[in-house]
Amino acid sequence: MNDEKKLSRQEVAVRLCAASMVLYTVWLLIPAIQTTGRAMTGCAAVALFGLGVLLDWEYFRAHWALLVGQALCAACAPLILYFFLERGGTGFAGFYVQNAMLWFPLIYLSYSRQKNDPRLWRYWKWALLGAMALTTLTTIGWLIEGMLRGGRIYAYSRSLGYAEPGREAYLKELMLRNIGGYDFVYATVVSLPFTCVGISENRGWKRAGFTAFLLAQAVMVMLSQYTYAMVFTAAILAVELLALILRKLAKLKTGPSLLWALVPLMLVFLFRVPLVNAAAAFCDAKGLSSVSHSLHQLLTALEGGALEGENRLSHYRVAWEGFCASPLVGSLLGGTKQLSQHSEVLDLLSGLGVLGTAVFLTMEGVMLRGGLKGLRQSPCRAQVWTAFCAFAAVAALGTVFYSRDVFLVLAGGSSGILTAPKKKA
Repeated sequence: MNDEKKLSRQEVAVRLCAASMVLYTVWLLIPAIQTTGRAMTGCAAVALFGLGVLLDWEYFRAHWALLVGQALCAACAPLILYFFLERGGTGFAGFYVQNAMLWFPLIYLSYSRQKNDPRLWRYWKWALLGAMALTTLTTIGWLIEGMLRGGRIYAYSRSLGYAEPGREAYLKELMLRNIGGYDFVYATVVSLPFTCVGISENRGWKRAGFTAFLLAQAVMVMLSQYTYAMVFTAAILAVELLALILRKLAKLKTGPSLLWALVPLMLVFLFRVPLVNAAAAFCDAKGLSSVSHSLHQLLTALEGGALEGENRLSHYRVAWEGFCASPLVGSLLGGTKQLSQHSEVLDLLSGLGVLGTAVFLTMEGVMLRGGLKGLRQSPCRAQVWTAFCAFAAVAALGTVFYSRDVFLVLAGGSSGILTAPKKKA
């Protein structure tokens, strides 16, 4: 009887935890649901997970120290972002709640990999794919609608990246249309290696579905006109395509093929000036003014010219100078904050220094502990590291280090494609 109660309790715990992540994923990646359910839906999802872990008493008793440490790290991380990196503006309470949930996917990934129960990531994977596919298609539709009306094609997605006062009603309207903004676009960029895994690991209609999804993702990123998102998308797809060719022709394994595929990108770097010049001319001809302006600014910098007004490179320089002024502790001890607000990596180094950044990354490691269990046994481990490298590169040039969408996609993609570690007899 006791064994039956124990089994029943563990069954309920697994179902609650699985339901919590499905709810969180649907809420976060479908803007129409997010703006309707607000933060309370996300909080409810996290609460369901906490209840499920408490019901799984055997697991909680064996891993209570890790769980408490993860909870403390998740509680402290938003404080670091708010007080030392000046994120969140003046709305502390809302910022804290939203960013405390930022780390939930990492903690859930850690729990699911250590429990080694396929149900904990099976439903999460399909919820992630379904939510991303729906938002990708609706975003494409509305961006094309804007283009056909003669409006600025990128306005919808880009508007959602700027929470300007007095525009709350307009931004809510865009979210009710289920248009993906800044976070969703860059989450899409990070997800591309996982989508390529879906193409290579499936056959028949599933492969066709993943291929169509990859094309839709590329189109959505292009229409959104986030310059760096477009550049990283082109780079990732180019590497994946070249790696596929090398696997077919040279019979290389996935890891070596991806490494050899980086060689052409090095050549692109060597010829970056004429290539950027050609890309800028193309954007000028097609009327892509936003992308064209960014490319011309980049071209000027590459040629050693002076940049006019405020631009990304000048913002990067501010943060770099702040780091050089105090490389060990940054502005932790009360120094003047020199933050770019355009590069999370540089802002971490400038605001926290090397020591503070190391502590912050260690906190992330605690929340992810055990989350990549089984990675060595996965035939797709190379794409996992490709996704994490893409995230690091985007974080160096943008502000995705505290993006809930990006962290969710990273964790969900990892959980969905990693081979489950075999239980010992």
